[in-house]
Amino acid sequence: MIPVRFPDGSLRDLPSELCPVDAETNGGASRFHHRPIGVDAQWRFVESKGGWLARPRHGGLAILIPPVDPWWQGIATMTDQAVTRDAATRDRGKSARAA
Repeated sequence: MIPVRFPDGSLRDLPSELCPVDAETNGGASRFHHRPIGVDAQWRFVESKGGWLARPRHGGLAILIPPVDPWWQGIATMTDQAVTRDAATRDRGKSARAA
């Protein structure tokens, strides 16, 4: 678990993972460090000098959401073709009565 500060000022312990650190960029002090696991899609985590900060995510992960057909596609009477056919039948009936 690793403490993460949220925008409301609260400090919460979140699950973490050990990630390798490049020894050249870290001065060879340590080879691994803890970082929060992004288990909540609402937050992203940013490392600062004082520790980890949670920031709200904007947008969505549309790539993970499968495309969904409109709910009315499964109802035969609500498809565009059925409406067109019904309208044509009504129009023929009106023209036959008028003659």
